[in-house]
Amino acid sequence: MSQAQSTTRAPALRSSRRRMGMTERVLGLRGARATLQMAARAARVQAQEAALLLSVATMAPIRLVRGDYRSANRVSLLPTSDAASARPVLLVHGFGGATSSWSLVAQALSARGLSVDTMTYAPVGNSVEQLADRLVAEVKDALARNGADKVHLVGHSLGGVIIAQAISDPRLQGRVDTVITLGSPFGGSPWAGVLPIVEISRALRPGSALLRRLACMPLPDGVRWLSVTAALDIVVPGPRSVPSYAQAETITINGVGHLGMLLSRRVVGCITAALCADGTAMAAEPAMRQLPKAA
Repeated sequence: MSQAQSTTRAPALRSSRRRMGMTERVLGLRGARATLQMAARAARVQAQEAALLLSVATMAPIRLVRGDYRSANRVSLLPTSDAASARPVLLVHGFGGATSSWSLVAQALSARGLSVDTMTYAPVGNSVEQLADRLVAEVKDALARNGADKVHLVGHSLGGVIIAQAISDPRLQGRVDTVITLGSPFGGSPWAGVLPIVEISRALRPGSALLRRLACMPLPDGVRWLSVTAALDIVVPGPRSVPSYAQAETITINGVGHLGMLLSRRVVGCITAALCADGTAMAAEPAMRQLPKAA
């Protein structure tokens, strides 16, 4: 290359390098902005989670004193005239939850003509095995009332563990169609150790005898299982909320936390799609992704 050619190309090279440097800086700024926006969204979600957890912690003893948990084992939510034509849905709330926890889910399912009931229970004075036995009775009652052959079961947090215990009961053989669990601690919850020392909290600790036993149980024939978890769940983080069944469908919803799942339209839509005839919850959705199985 001649000296003249080298002299001519030098400014072009410097200009190209400046453009590349500017592009890298712009991309770096955009990446930093996106990271900050993501962190801000996560902080807002966790602030909402803290408020919801405080509300649950405050209301649970009040409900216990008022006798709300003893008033009825089953409360029918928003029945419709066409409900008997479809398989009923039984909702099981989590530790310290209540019938009202399911308001959005119940409204959405009832609007689609499904009969929706919920089982409520006190957060103390019960074991998972006792609550599972009650759920078996609830299933039999729901089927008798609706004249259906099978029931759908939806559980949030501890409710999913209760369902897992119940469907292992021979009395429910062939009586359960779909199970949907939301943030259920099949791999245990790191918070179970700081909960009040009650039998249920011990059962939800990682590696507990109950969770080990459930992990070894096969999924009953004919039961479809959908596990939904929240990307920002700090109560039951990551794959801890995924059952060990190889046949289970597993998705996670971005941008929500443990209690926020019950208020999320995406989660409600996921449940509705899985239980109604308009497709499966695994439809293409940018806010969803697959998770590995719990260890």
